[in-house]
Amino acid sequence: MEHSFELPVTYKNAELLLPGRLVAFTYSYKFYIMVNDIELIFERDDNGAFRVVKQENMPVNYHDIDRGLIAAIIDVLDNL
Repeated sequence: MEHSFELPVTYKNAELLLPGRLVAFTYSYKFYIMVNDIELIFERDDNGAFRVVKQENMPVNYHDIDRGLIAAIIDVLDNL
């Protein structure tokens, strides 16, 4: 099952609306969120904290995504 949404994130005093998808699996779910034209996958680790899953087909410029922005996204996901 999949649902599309816009995730409101405040980062560096700017209000961002990031397009995303929630994909539910049998026993889990993942958030697919577009950041700088790159789709990042967020899932919970074994301790219940969100992490970004590295994919084999990640573009070279994914390293350019600000870690502070990723932390802000995780903060919003934690508070859903």
